[in-house]
Amino acid sequence: MACCPSPCRRDNVLAWLLCSDPSHVLEALGVLCALAQESRRALVEQILRESSRKQCAVVLTTLLRSPDPWLCSSAAYIFGALLENEALVQELQEWTPGDNNPVGLLAQLLARDDPNTVMYSAGAVASLAESSEGRKWLLKRDDICRQVLDHLPQLLENIRDSTVNSAALILARLCLCEVACQSLLSHSSAADTIKRLVQCLGHGHTDTAMNAAFAVGRLCGSELGRTLILAEAREHKLVSSLQTLLCKEAGPDAGQTACFALSCLATDTDGHTLLLDSPSFPSVLDGLFQLLLRKEPDCAWFAAMTVKVFVSRPSGVLRVRQHRLLEQQLQSLSSCPFLGLELQEEVNGCLRKLQRLPKPFPVRVNRLIQGSYAVTWEPCVPESGLEVTYSLLNKDSILYCGPMCHMTIPPSLLASGKTLFLQLKLSTSDGDTSPCSEPAVFETEKVRQRPGPPRELLVIGCTATQVRLRWIAPEGEVKPKKYRIFRENVLLETTGELGVIVGGLSPGTHYHLRVCAVGPGDMLGPGAEVQVHTVEFQDHAPSTLSVAVLGRHELHISWGAPVVPLGRLFNYEVRINGSVAYLGTERVYTARRLSVNTAYTCVVTAITSRGRCQSRPITKRTARCQYYPNRQVPVQTANPAKAIKEPSEVSGKVRKPPSSLGRLPGLLHTPSQPEDVAQATDGSRILSGPTHHNHKKGSNSKKRTVEPVAGLQSGQRPQKTADTNENPGSVSHKPVRSRAELDLLTSHSLCQKHTLLRAKTNPGMVLPWKAQKGEQQDKGRFPLINSHSMFATPLTVTFCTEQKR
Repeated sequence: MACCPSPCRRDNVLAWLLCSDPSHVLEALGVLCALAQESRRALVEQILRESSRKQCAVVLTTLLRSPDPWLCSSAAYIFGALLENEALVQELQEWTPGDNNPVGLLAQLLARDDPNTVMYSAGAVASLAESSEGRKWLLKRDDICRQVLDHLPQLLENIRDSTVNSAALILARLCLCEVACQSLLSHSSAADTIKRLVQCLGHGHTDTAMNAAFAVGRLCGSELGRTLILAEAREHKLVSSLQTLLCKEAGPDAGQTACFALSCLATDTDGHTLLLDSPSFPSVLDGLFQLLLRKEPDCAWFAAMTVKVFVSRPSGVLRVRQHRLLEQQLQSLSSCPFLGLELQEEVNGCLRKLQRLPKPFPVRVNRLIQGSYAVTWEPCVPESGLEVTYSLLNKDSILYCGPMCHMTIPPSLLASGKTLFLQLKLSTSDGDTSPCSEPAVFETEKVRQRPGPPRELLVIGCTATQVRLRWIAPEGEVKPKKYRIFRENVLLETTGELGVIVGGLSPGTHYHLRVCAVGPGDMLGPGAEVQVHTVEFQDHAPSTLSVAVLGRHELHISWGAPVVPLGRLFNYEVRINGSVAYLGTERVYTARRLSVNTAYTCVVTAITSRGRCQSRPITKRTARCQYYPNRQVPVQTANPAKAIKEPSEVSGKVRKPPSSLGRLPGLLHTPSQPEDVAQATDGSRILSGPTHHNHKKGSNSKKRTVEPVAGLQSGQRPQKTADTNENPGSVSHKPVRSRAELDLLTSHSLCQKHTLLRAKTNPGMVLPWKAQKGEQQDKGRFPLINSHSMFATPLTVTFCTEQKR
């Protein structure tokens, strides 16, 4: 490169900077530092006019790597001036990519031992963070940003005030970006950084304290930052440090910055409490008052905004009200015609919070149903949020004092019959008292005393729909004229007796009943209360109804007494398919002579002195008819010879009229029974089997076959079976159908002894037969039919008689 023109002046300083001669470079750096110190803006404008500014930026970046402290610090100082311009910042990002990035080199210089190098490097980083492009450039590289944050705690406690100021300025400008705030608070050195930052609030240099106050206000916007700041506030006297910035000597800018920090801190409940509990809070109010007196609108706006935050809570209202001059200044500003719109809004907001209690409206008096009087009034909800205490006065005497908006006039005033002058007055805890309302003149009527509550209220009876109550008259001189019964607040009955029946209730429901005595003048006394639960409706009806099927013609019905009898029980009524089958006091009944395979619905009703209560119906079906094949097994009789009788004797029996025929004792015959089944008085069955007549020559006999059916229970009807003739030549005849034929066969002497065939198994069958009158009776045991043969095959018993030709 050609030799630079001599000497080095402002117009050719860049040419000397680009010279290869080191002495020329040193001389150029000195001229550039002098220009920056004289006017940083003029230096930036000169460089922007030069076409070789890119080469100069590369040379300055190279000098940041120099081990010479003077060269490094000079280059950092010049970069501090250049990075203030946003256009140069954009160009530097394009000219110095990668490792040639001057921002990364400046971050490394913060760890140098040379104080000048550290100071100028910190200033250059602060200049970079001033513009949005510079902050983006710094935050783009996480490694560079972490290096800067790592060195901030040491920079904030540096021995040089300018270095500390530069570090506080870096924090203040980084906190303008939410991303930078989050990066700062999430860094490992966040607690140390905020601790040093709070200490800087009390720094002797105003600019340093202002930068720290702005950073504190910005960090209070997040919960983590506010927590870290409050942890260090009391130890490092944060409130007193901010109060110092508010004083008149610090200047308007410092006061505005302090207002910003105080308002951000007081937004949170803990911060608000910290400020009010601080001994410096009265001095803070003095500083705000001084700012309101300034003619600068910005100062007044910041002061009014801070006061508005203080009075956002009732405790702040009480403290600000104690500073009379501050409130008076706000009222003076509100009446100023030249006040700006934004300032007017803040001032009016403060005054609404500080407003005193207004004069209340007159009270209202209403007569109650019990004969007493209730006094009500409108509630007052001031914007201050303070709790209001209401005082009701009768001239000079206080009738009520408390937070409620109603009261009942005491009986002592009502009994006197005097005229009342009721007035309402409001008050708050700080001594603020409203004027009294207009008096409400009220002439009371002389009211007699009320009767006392009924005694020993009892439930003496309870059904599904009714409750019977009983009580004793109340004590005292006032005798009740009548009683009123309430369900909840609904009047149900009015009676003059000492008992009542409350009807129209629902089964299985809980009720709250109250009985009140009514005295003279319809004065309703206090009530006696009772809880009652009505029973279920089915509790009055017969319980546990059971219906069991007994074969094809009978039903066994049983039931229990009602769980809760309704009055005095008279009878039980059993209805089967709607018809009354039984009426009596027993709780069991057997229905007989029913149809086969038929459904019957049974209902039992309890008939009492207070009505009828019916059980739930139960439907059962009688058994079906079952058919079995007729299998005959010959059985030997005890004495076949004795079973033979003369034909004349038989024919004589046949010629008798039906009225003279002999009958089986106790034999019942009803149209509902089949013709081949008869029922004895002891409940056993007589089966009439088919009769076989043998028409062969030389034989004149007739047979009677009785077949017990396997599995047939006692009392059940056997099924009809077809006749079986073992001889193919024999002729089958129909079974005996007429009553005359049945009587003929049963009255005939079929056997000489009374034979009883019984199957001892269950089910079984009893077959009674009556011997011929005049014949010898067998008083021994009845013969038994073997149970095995009873179930193995049908049993056929044959009795024969021979007739003489």
